[in-house]
Amino acid sequence: MHRRAGPVEVKAPFPIPYCLNVHPAADWRKVKRALSVHALAVKRLVAPGRPFPLSLHLGGHAAWELASPRRFAAFRDWLQAHDCFVAGVNAFPFGRFHAETVKTAVYRPDWRSDDRLAYTLLVARLLAGLIPEGASATLTTVPGGWLPDWKSPGTRRRAMENLARAAQGCREIAKTTGRRIRIAIEPEPGCAWDFPDPQLEDLGPEIGWCLDACHAAVGFRSLDNLDWRRIARVQLSAAIECGNTAEARDALRPFAESVYLHQTRAALDGEIIGSWPDLAPALRALPRLPEQALIRTHYHVPLTWNGTGPLRSTRRNLTPAFFQKAKTAFCEVETYTHSIVPRALRPSTLDLAIAGELEWAAARYGSSSSTKRKTVSPGLA
Repeated sequence: MHRRAGPVEVKAPFPIPYCLNVHPAADWRKVKRALSVHALAVKRLVAPGRPFPLSLHLGGHAAWELASPRRFAAFRDWLQAHDCFVAGVNAFPFGRFHAETVKTAVYRPDWRSDDRLAYTLLVARLLAGLIPEGASATLTTVPGGWLPDWKSPGTRRRAMENLARAAQGCREIAKTTGRRIRIAIEPEPGCAWDFPDPQLEDLGPEIGWCLDACHAAVGFRSLDNLDWRRIARVQLSAAIECGNTAEARDALRPFAESVYLHQTRAALDGEIIGSWPDLAPALRALPRLPEQALIRTHYHVPLTWNGTGPLRSTRRNLTPAFFQKAKTAFCEVETYTHSIVPRALRPSTLDLAIAGELEWAAARYGSSSSTKRKTVSPGLA
């Protein structure tokens, strides 16, 4: 007599990915290394035996390399072999995001450029080939461009024309593949496009917004009463906050580094009274502002870090009410500064740091990892 096999247990995927822009992705070789070395290590920590979502970061060169049919097929085989799936793509940084100096170059080419349009449509086609038929996914993009670069007449019109072409390209992808790709514009302080913008939203449902909680905090934007209908993606992240005391400014100085842009704002009684394109000029100007001012800087700190001394994290903005609304969009953890934080806060291992952030976010999202192992680095607890 043959015993009838019982039902096969299908485990739910881990609920939230992390954005792979924390790893170098200038070419496909670097992307493969990030996946094989880091993403799988994080999966073992937080999702052993469960499908694991990936939020890819594909720079321009890496995207063109992945478009090779042979390489693309091999990647799909890799995903199946390792119980991973692509949940979205970060198509914001086009060039090297882990160069010696990135700063405002991260916004170029911007939406005035045909290169930005071609890159975005390529990523959209790749993403459509990596998700099931009938599914939808998002890719993030530059919020127009760095506003000080937009000096010539007609700049906004030209950028919107290219974005309209991208939206049309996504409609054509949906028609031919049955897969819906949305372009999620990610606003940042000092950039050309900000949420909401009816002119951009009128380009079609293929255009949405990526709400980065760190960026919103720097702009002193409340996360309450947002129009969630056009928010397609949420990046769970936090900024540095402090008072305008000499002690706080001294504690901020080690974070003024040469790689990334750290837009900084000062507010008093909820009104912004100071705005700087980077942390270094802000530190020079802050002594002239009231000590009661509240300072926030665009420096992505790990979600597992609540603060040190006079410095605090804005992670408290990620309330249960916020997570409840965020579930209507695609959510990911987005912290890319692990390699540049001051040494006293640097994690013992990157994989443990990322796993700790994922567990912190998943517990608040409404799910927890299947492992009880403590993964938070002691330096960031």
